[in-house]
Formats: sequence, C-alpha cells, structure tokens
Amino acid sequence: MTAYDAYLTAQALADHNLTPDSATTADIDAAADHAGAARPATTHDRHVIRAALDTLADAR
Repeated sequence: MTAYDAYLTAQALADHNLTPDSATTADIDAAADHAGAARPATTHDRHVIRAALDTLADAR
C-alpha cells in the first residue's frame, strides 16, 4: 500500500463521516475498493489509513 492509497482510502472514509475510532476493517476495505486503491494488507496499513483519516478530520 502506498501513501497515496492510504490517502484515497481515508478520504473515502471521511466523505462518509467515519472517524478513526468508528471505521471498521470492513469499512476500510470497502473504502479502498470504492477509491480504487489497494486494500490494506496488514495491521500497519490500517493504522496508516486511520492516521491519515485523523489528519483529514483535523483539517476540517
């Protein structure tokens, strides 16, 4: 997973008003599919997506 994939996935989650605490693994996988990004393969990948989502939430 690239940083851009994490960003695209986080943006898709944010567009649906999900937060790092409320996004489930299934939500993250669906968001990645929706964004056309690679699905996270590891726990670390999901952590990076949650961190990106947190950053996006702070920017709003």
